[in-house]
Amino acid sequence: MGASLPASCMRGSLGHYIREHWNQLVYVVLAELSLIVTSLVVLMAQPIYMGQTSLLRAVFALICVIGIIAGVSPGILSFSGAERRDGEGVSGHHPDCGRFNGHTVNLLGKRRCAGCTGLVVGAVASLGGLALGLAPLELGIYNVFWGGVILVGLGLAQHFIDLGNEWVHLLLNILFVVGAWLMFESIQGLVLDLGVQVYFLSMTVFWIWARIRASQWTHVGVCAGCPRRCVHVFE
Repeated sequence: MGASLPASCMRGSLGHYIREHWNQLVYVVLAELSLIVTSLVVLMAQPIYMGQTSLLRAVFALICVIGIIAGVSPGILSFSGAERRDGEGVSGHHPDCGRFNGHTVNLLGKRRCAGCTGLVVGAVASLGGLALGLAPLELGIYNVFWGGVILVGLGLAQHFIDLGNEWVHLLLNILFVVGAWLMFESIQGLVLDLGVQVYFLSMTVFWIWARIRASQWTHVGVCAGCPRRCVHVFE
């Protein structure tokens, strides 16, 4: 059997990893904690809500539209001008240097951003399900709710679990939005208090924002670890 690494090396490696991914980890951890808190709020809430269902569904639809805008025009919600990019040397608004292959997919004859495309597809699917009433609540409201929680949680942590595979990256972004829709439909089915539903909608906006910020810091980290300083660097 091979010798195990000394505990000090393991601690050093973990510390180095945390320092290297600190910005992504902050947003992911905050978002995951808020997801846990939201789940607890829903579980403890009482079914006393009446009315305003159409208005809340319209608000969730608006959030989906915001997600589509974020996917189609990521620069609009960017903290850095480097996010707004196109032209020579760029593929799917990422530098075409080979270091971002896991971030882009070849779809419909064009290289596209896997994260943005996933957000758009997931939002469109959720809007369709919302409009047609396709939520599978017959499987059990709480089963659907926890399924949504798991999908949102995976979507928030996507950059730590996609293993650099662009198709997994794409799928996790689709499921992230679909998971939020399943949670929303479950909360609607439980006829919970208006305050709980408004809280959930506000958390959904926060999750989208945190997911985008974590992704942006991932881009910055890729460029920071590159010895080349090209004109398309994320910073």
